[in-house]
Amino acid sequence: MNATDPITDKNPAPRSLRLVVVLAVAATAGVLDQVAKWIAAAVLVPGKPLELIPGLLDLKLRANPHGAFGLFASLPEGLRLPILLALSVLAMFAIVTFSLRTLGWSMATSVSLGLILGGAISNLVDRASRGEVLDFIDVHIGSRAHWPTFNLADIAITVGSFILVGTLLHTWFRRLKLDETNGGT
Repeated sequence: MNATDPITDKNPAPRSLRLVVVLAVAATAGVLDQVAKWIAAAVLVPGKPLELIPGLLDLKLRANPHGAFGLFASLPEGLRLPILLALSVLAMFAIVTFSLRTLGWSMATSVSLGLILGGAISNLVDRASRGEVLDFIDVHIGSRAHWPTFNLADIAITVGSFILVGTLLHTWFRRLKLDETNGGT
């Protein structure tokens, strides 16, 4: 029988169900990203953006060998890929470990970890198989403000991170409130 969680006041779902949620969300995010990249590579012509919303949103094929925001552009070619692959695996391990130790294994944590892992693994597959990540979503405000090109995996990682931070803040505030009602013990 599951005990009531003092933080959420809910009976948690069985651990096996939460694991299935992580795996299902990760697989869905990863497959959607890989299919979208495959379609983008088949349809888009490098250097020729496809305008979806004038002055705001284009589809533009771009290979990214440097990592997020070009952070690793200055590394030598031979070092960049192994370092990026190792950092990706370490980051995934650290996020999962921190999340489960700090938040427990709630459904919100399961969904957020699924999104983060699915996006990270999909980008890791690109990096391991091509040596670069394929990006194709280009958001901008005219020619003045331009966000770096990204893909569905990046969206999954970002949304998962926001859910994880929201869950962390919610849990933290609930624990503070619980401590106050228990006389600060």
